[in-house]
Amino acid sequence: MNIDDDRKRAIALLLAIKGNIQFPSTLEMSFVNEYHSVLDKLEKTGIDVSDFRLPDSWMRIETGYEWMGRVVKRELFLIKLQAILQYLS
Repeated sequence: MNIDDDRKRAIALLLAIKGNIQFPSTLEMSFVNEYHSVLDKLEKTGIDVSDFRLPDSWMRIETGYEWMGRVVKRELFLIKLQAILQYLS
């Protein structure tokens, strides 16, 4: 395992997530799941990422036209995303 390469890949994935967040005020769980997937990869390299995970208390149920699901406020998501990016830099 090349930890430096894994870290670079994680940073690239996190930046890609950040770059694809548009202007909605809430984000669907697909963003959260992808973000946590990257954190899982970082954790395997020995980095403690617990402070950067999104807590369940930040999630809420939202309904829309023929849709219902868990979402997180964009601002809260970006706080954790920016924090892990700064930590890794």
